[in-house]
Amino acid sequence: MYITAREQKVIKYMIQQNRYVTIREIADSVQVSTRTIHRELKSIKLLLEKYNLSLNKQPGKGLKAVGEQEDKQRLLAHLSNEDQIEYSSDERKLLILCALLETKEPVKLYTLATDLQVTNATISYDLDELTEWIAPYGLMLIRKRGYGIELKGPEEAKRKIVGNLIVDRLDIQLFLETIEMNIKHRTKATEKVFGVVSRGQLLKVERLLFHLKNRLSLSLSDSAYIALVVHLTYAIERIQLGETIRMEEEELLELKRTKEFESSQRIARALERMFNVDIPEAEVGYMTIHLRSANRSYKAEYRIDEIELDIALRTKKLIDYISNKTGYHLNENDSLYEGLVSHLEPAMNRLKEKMRIYNPLKQQIKQDYFLLFMAIEEGVERFFPEIEFPEDEIAFIVLHFGSVLEIKKEETKIHALVVCSSGIGSSKMLASRLKKELPEIAKFDLSSLMELKEIDATSYDMIVSTVPIPYEHIDYIMVSPLLNEDDAMRIKAHIKRQIPYIIEKKRTKESALTQVQESVDMMSLAEQVASYMSVIRSILSHFTIEKKETMTRHEVTLQHVLRQLEWQGYLKRADDVAASLLEREQQGGLGIPGTEFALFHLKHEHIKEPVFHIYDLNEAYEVKSMDGGQQMMSRMLVMLAPLELGKEGSEMFSLISSSIIESEESMALYGYGTKEDIEQKLNQLFYQFVKEAKW
Repeated sequence: MYITAREQKVIKYMIQQNRYVTIREIADSVQVSTRTIHRELKSIKLLLEKYNLSLNKQPGKGLKAVGEQEDKQRLLAHLSNEDQIEYSSDERKLLILCALLETKEPVKLYTLATDLQVTNATISYDLDELTEWIAPYGLMLIRKRGYGIELKGPEEAKRKIVGNLIVDRLDIQLFLETIEMNIKHRTKATEKVFGVVSRGQLLKVERLLFHLKNRLSLSLSDSAYIALVVHLTYAIERIQLGETIRMEEEELLELKRTKEFESSQRIARALERMFNVDIPEAEVGYMTIHLRSANRSYKAEYRIDEIELDIALRTKKLIDYISNKTGYHLNENDSLYEGLVSHLEPAMNRLKEKMRIYNPLKQQIKQDYFLLFMAIEEGVERFFPEIEFPEDEIAFIVLHFGSVLEIKKEETKIHALVVCSSGIGSSKMLASRLKKELPEIAKFDLSSLMELKEIDATSYDMIVSTVPIPYEHIDYIMVSPLLNEDDAMRIKAHIKRQIPYIIEKKRTKESALTQVQESVDMMSLAEQVASYMSVIRSILSHFTIEKKETMTRHEVTLQHVLRQLEWQGYLKRADDVAASLLEREQQGGLGIPGTEFALFHLKHEHIKEPVFHIYDLNEAYEVKSMDGGQQMMSRMLVMLAPLELGKEGSEMFSLISSSIIESEESMALYGYGTKEDIEQKLNQLFYQFVKEAKW
């Protein structure tokens, strides 16, 4: 079955979004016109039908690929293995650039034409455009009849173009698929990723950086992380070929004064040991530039003291300026200010070093927020005159303002449902992050995947989940429990699209409520209060911290803990409960990033009563982290609840989960605190809840 590159991208986009998407969204995602998408839909519909899927159209909402999850996965697997590819013009230029970067010898024009299955004239036209692409980087093409095509320019320029053009323009999904294929042992180390770095080298660098990231307290967005991995891999390969870069002594001295230089040195030393190479200081300097240019937005704990005062003051002025332009008071929105200021500092570092960023939503953002886009363009020019902000960067800044303005215009309060597999762990963590980063969402309810069947999903303005939801009638956004930058941006864009429907639904609901006389059922209220108190009493009376011997394997350690709890009468069939916990751990990891403890949380039919215990291991070992990596665990937090535990019980456990990650001090308390210290924390939590409860 022949599938063009464009058809592959459209199908992947629709399946991965798992919601209704407009023709305009699809067109922007693959960078073609809406007319082109309309023309492709007939063949795409036939392709979907071959996999028992259908293309559902909803007026005003858009298109959605509908069918069983297994059939969607089969189709995605087929697309990953599809050999017949029709390259776009941009893809061809990138592949030509990769071929020229890889070789020191001139490449014949007819060789490129044969490899890419196009005519010599097409390649010649691509080369004309490629010349314009690379000129700003100080690179040029030598083209001579009988000689071939050769890339000329300094090594530093070649490194920069790899980071800027290749990572920004090629599908990041390829990077994630490479990591996934390696996990499943389906990868060939000699293959090239992004056409320029070997898969084997890239996987080694990615693993090393992943482990170092938390130790060095690096907070990188997905795109910045991938850019750094590709840059480091390419740098290692170039060093192995004897190619090194130079840096002015004055610039290097300035970089040495930054806090990122020390992190870069540690990364360099680790790479030296792994690849048996010597990395000169100039290379460390360039790594420092990458780290300083990485976006630190949406980090686990915002630190105002880490931001330069000058940038903070100018950000305030920008917010005042946009407030005056729009007529809405944005000056008191702390979340907007914090999000902007932590985005702008690394953005300015990035732009000073001429490191571009690619924003796939740029055209859609310009169309949806045209006047705001213009105002922000004027604002950054006025308050940051020394920096030239390209449209891709401005589009990111617009998103920070956009959703906040939409909510202010309509005075709308968003009611969200947050879903995770158990309902008592990662959902509360996610809700805590959403509350901090997205003030547009005023109210959250929490649910496990099982409880979702009993919930009226239509009563919520949006649903955010940490796990795939297997129900076709539910539209949702899937994100990480720790809510990274890309997740937050996608949610902001989703809220913007949904505002008209949310407003209409709320008006209809309010109209209906005015016709109903409110009444209070005191008996139900008394039972609800009693349920809260029962769970609080159970958690506090049974809380303990115990020392536990580390067994030969992780599974055995967990079984040993649960068998003791069975002996103490908290549960039955301990091995079944352990198996469920291990299965839950495989889905997403339970280690809390940046700590040495993991939160083992579960609702299960064999658990008799709520319990929260902590176990200190005599020997730490490695477990899977919530962010997908590995981390050391020296303390186990075990939070177990009966399957039939009501929403009151789930809420109390969620209160504890949220408090664990609310600050660095709180994580330190749960990670190293004594029984008395943590008991005091729990008492304060429950007291505050009871004091503020609106029964």
